[in-house]
Amino acid sequence: MTWAEELADQLDFYWREHLWPRLAGLTDEEYLWQPVPGMWTLRPDAEGVVLADFRFPEPPLPPVTTIAWRLDHVAREVLGKRAAAFFGGSPADAVADADMFDDRHWPQPRPLDAAGALAQLQQAYALWHAGVSGLTDEAMQRPLGPRGAAYADDSVARLVLHINREVMAHGAEICLLRDLYRAEADARDPLVAAALRGDAEAVRALDGASARPSLAAEAAGLGHWQVVRALIDAGAPVEGALHYAAGAGDADLADVLVGAGARLDTLDPVFGLTPAGWARYRDHDELAARLGGDVAPSS
Repeated sequence: MTWAEELADQLDFYWREHLWPRLAGLTDEEYLWQPVPGMWTLRPDAEGVVLADFRFPEPPLPPVTTIAWRLDHVAREVLGKRAAAFFGGSPADAVADADMFDDRHWPQPRPLDAAGALAQLQQAYALWHAGVSGLTDEAMQRPLGPRGAAYADDSVARLVLHINREVMAHGAEICLLRDLYRAEADARDPLVAAALRGDAEAVRALDGASARPSLAAEAAGLGHWQVVRALIDAGAPVEGALHYAAGAGDADLADVLVGAGARLDTLDPVFGLTPAGWARYRDHDELAARLGGDVAPSS
């Protein structure tokens, strides 16, 4: 492999395994969510043009930013402009003074909806990744030149490394905001809040049958076994919980979950194993044998 392939693969692994899956299900409300006052976000000006809040130079402690602001920054400033400036197809290709920071490289409007933002992010990422993947080691060592502005003498490799770091850093901030949004929503739901803190008594006092489909698995993943039993007794969905019971070697709970409808051939999304596979991985061989084979038969 060339160094370009290695660096492109590093970013692509983060994109495929971490960032892009974590962006699934993003809603418009969450996209523009402001948990604290004074956040930088996207907002239309008097003419209706959507702009990103910013001041130059930045204040000593820049405000917290919304998911919308971060997604726009990654798509437009980090990936989109640089991809267009260095790998072709930019509306500003014929403009001699258009360096990699020039807005003319990425004239697309800023979307105020989550779907539009994710589409623009995917477009910018695809352009950048394709461009880096096509570089040779020799090309990686060349200076950026005039389009690099103040960084003209830096190598292309230095920029690629910087972009990888930027996408990962901002991606982590976006994912944390999603975690906080989910946690705030969970705290407003008495049943979910009780289940996640391990309060089985409170779960039994509430309508467990209305639980979201993943709640038993979430409680099992936290080791809240009595909560899982309370949800089973209430008739809540149980899919996903059997893997955790099997991994913990809890044969009694595994039997209860199977009796409640948990499937033996369900593959978990991370390791691709059945509940029996989890039991065998944790050396609970007897339980694994009771639950069946390690993996579901391929179709």
